[in-house]
Amino acid sequence: MYFCDDCGSMITPQNGSGQCENCGAEYEIQGGKSESFEDEAEENLGVADGGESTKTKLESLPTTKSGSIPKSEAMDWLKNRDRPSGAEMKRAMMEKPSDFEGSTYPTDISNIRITGDPQFIETIAGLFRWVVDMEDYSRRVEINLKETEDRETGEKTGNYALYLSVTERG
Repeated sequence: MYFCDDCGSMITPQNGSGQCENCGAEYEIQGGKSESFEDEAEENLGVADGGESTKTKLESLPTTKSGSIPKSEAMDWLKNRDRPSGAEMKRAMMEKPSDFEGSTYPTDISNIRITGDPQFIETIAGLFRWVVDMEDYSRRVEINLKETEDRETGEKTGNYALYLSVTERG
């Protein structure tokens, strides 16, 4: 599979070069092969060329007895993250299978959950506009945006929750 470096859409190579149908970006496939997300992931994890799998930096962080990563370690890790491109974010999103049932919590299915006051949600939501572009003939975007309720009283809190995920179309 080949992906546009600008928008992350899947592309169909034509004689090694062409134009992305989604965003119009020009691309050229070097040596008749573009680096796919799977190839990139294998290289990042050290499994390209048949090597043994290595852990991501996240998986290598130390944990406390309770399983939490200490704040200083988490802060260093976060500070050293590069801002991903839209294409990288789209390639990293793991879709939920169309026939999936139950909790996604213990799975590798990607979910985005943000909670806070309306100004925070509206500001942060702009970082996730790329998710909208993932909806196409093979997948749909699941979005749930609602005002939160107090669990004990059931009254509205004035805060909001935004949930985003991508699901294969059935």
